[in-house]
Amino acid sequence: RLLTVEDTAELQVYHDHWLRMETRRERPDGTPEVDMNDCLKSSLRMRPDRIIVGEVRGPEAATLLTAMNTGHDGSFGSLHANTAQETVTRMINPPMNVPPIMLTGLDLIIIQARLHVNGKTARKITEVAEIAGMEGSKPRLNTIWKYNAATDQIEETGIPSNLREVICKAAGVTPDVFEKHVQQRQQIIEDLIARDITDIQSVTTVIQNFYAQSHH
Repeated sequence: RLLTVEDTAELQVYHDHWLRMETRRERPDGTPEVDMNDCLKSSLRMRPDRIIVGEVRGPEAATLLTAMNTGHDGSFGSLHANTAQETVTRMINPPMNVPPIMLTGLDLIIIQARLHVNGKTARKITEVAEIAGMEGSKPRLNTIWKYNAATDQIEETGIPSNLREVICKAAGVTPDVFEKHVQQRQQIIEDLIARDITDIQSVTTVIQNFYAQSHH
């Protein structure tokens, strides 16, 4: 069961078990407001396997992190920030006020920016960082991938990935086997690009078929 929480319905998820929740302003007849945090708390009672929060801005940040820390793996949300460090700073300060220790439940921070490259505007992943435990009272960040403007590529920084180790241990596979799984998925995405298949429904179908076949 996949559940999305948004202020305005924008996400399109092609999934048989998708539930959409939206916020609601207070109505003239006295029907009370339902904010993001209300929606998120209600969604947790529905026992979702995945939770996606459209834009995290306030107290719902702590609720989402609580969900991540209590077994709702695969949950994610978006917010406005320019760097991974800025993301952490925003989350631990008002109006989000997430207790710093709770951020250790966050696996990855992925930064996407709109850049001008070769006269064109394009969205690029500019940074991928992990929360690598605590440094005193603050979360410690490891940037494992960083965008290089000179090559127009995102490149590994050489810092070892904690998440990779965790996944290998949980799945009982070696790093080499893990890399093969990643390369398999990379090849699928590259094939889609080569065939100019970019619409969300077609991409979703290809990915769902891949997972259906890999589980047989």
